[in-house]
Amino acid sequence: MSIEWDLVRRLPATAAAAVVPVFAGEGAEQVSAEFLGAVGFGGGVGQVLVVPGLGRAEVLVGLGPRERVDGGVVRAAVAEAVRAVRVGSLAVVVPEGVAGPVGVRAVVEGVLLGGYRFGGYRGDSGDVGVQRVDIVVEESAEARAALAVGQVLGSGVLLARDLVNGFGGLTGPEGFVERAWAISGETGVGCEVWDAHRIVDEGLGGLGGVGFGGGARGPRLVRLTHAPEGALGSVALVGNGVVSGAGRRGDMAGAAVVLAAVSALAVLDCPLRVEAWLPVASSVGEGASGGRVGEVVRLRGGTGVEVLSGGVEGQLVMADVLALAAEGAPGAVVDVAALSPAVGAALGEGVAAVQGTSAGLVESVRWAGGRAGETVWPLPVPSRGGARRVGADVVAGERRGSAVEGGGFLSGFVPAGVPWAHVDIHGVAVAGGDRGGWVRGATGFGVRTLVELLMAPLAV
Repeated sequence: MSIEWDLVRRLPATAAAAVVPVFAGEGAEQVSAEFLGAVGFGGGVGQVLVVPGLGRAEVLVGLGPRERVDGGVVRAAVAEAVRAVRVGSLAVVVPEGVAGPVGVRAVVEGVLLGGYRFGGYRGDSGDVGVQRVDIVVEESAEARAALAVGQVLGSGVLLARDLVNGFGGLTGPEGFVERAWAISGETGVGCEVWDAHRIVDEGLGGLGGVGFGGGARGPRLVRLTHAPEGALGSVALVGNGVVSGAGRRGDMAGAAVVLAAVSALAVLDCPLRVEAWLPVASSVGEGASGGRVGEVVRLRGGTGVEVLSGGVEGQLVMADVLALAAEGAPGAVVDVAALSPAVGAALGEGVAAVQGTSAGLVESVRWAGGRAGETVWPLPVPSRGGARRVGADVVAGERRGSAVEGGGFLSGFVPAGVPWAHVDIHGVAVAGGDRGGWVRGATGFGVRTLVELLMAPLAV
């Protein structure tokens, strides 16, 4: 999505449509109160009214009560407005009461997220056609900086969406690897890729058992490294990229989110050393295993895992790679994965879960999600069950159907003393329809949370 952006002091005459914010119950200068009442527009959150005009269309967007409006409300409202009109040039007014930089970033993200359409299968551009956006706001250096940050973060979310939406049909592990190499070339992030044989040689029995023998579509492990000079600390990120069922592209959203976040962090000059480990594979088709029920799978470090039920491929792979990532003694480890289907039912629509061994890190993730407009809620970490078979140390699949099963299993694979947080995005990785900044398909949830987390002083 290529868009020309600018900050302006007043609505330009050249804009084909103008997005005008309206607070609940306060009306709008552009149309009469009688007309708004007749069409039932009261300025409520999510309301959009397109008023055609001779010069340009006026797109009124409801923000709700003035005292409750923040950047997240503005982002969602602008996203709804972008979907309501298909024009080449758009002007968006930052509402009163919202700080200029906050409003500018929210507008940029709203345009990008709301205007996204995946065009991979149709061969089109994948967006709704906006080519120029003028943001009406008091110009300042801070507002200009917010404009740049909004573009980086919005583009990162779209990258994650493309990776998930295209996985399986257009790409597989090989396509993901190609994208990782391309991002490495664009951003200077270091990139290393392990093939299936290297994975097995390194003792990654969980990842090695998923799709081994599948040739180009066999398992891969992508390692990305952002290493700024004089780094202020280090963090390891792990993102699950294993698809464990036909049509379940959302399973690999964790890897897509982490890849996109690292790309954005590099562009924004994150002061931390960030090492990302991204296992990518499909356990669907010939050669796939992923841990059959009753098997004992040997993971990195020699831990034997007895598989009690199906559908635990993601847990086995993430445990493998978490153990590997922790060997580098990072200051903290954060993983993102769509592991536990019950998370969505337990927490409600639009909420991800976070579990961890460090209360400070868990709270930092929750705070970062709130700042990014992505709600993340803490859940407890249960104890792991003991193995029943000779040669096994722990079991996987003991709590199938539980919202805390993923984090409970993974908790034992990060050494004591290394702060760790697990973000489960199962209920938010894919949207069934358009709402606010989400469009049908992959959401890219987690990209902005990770960037907010690592661009701020990290509390563990």
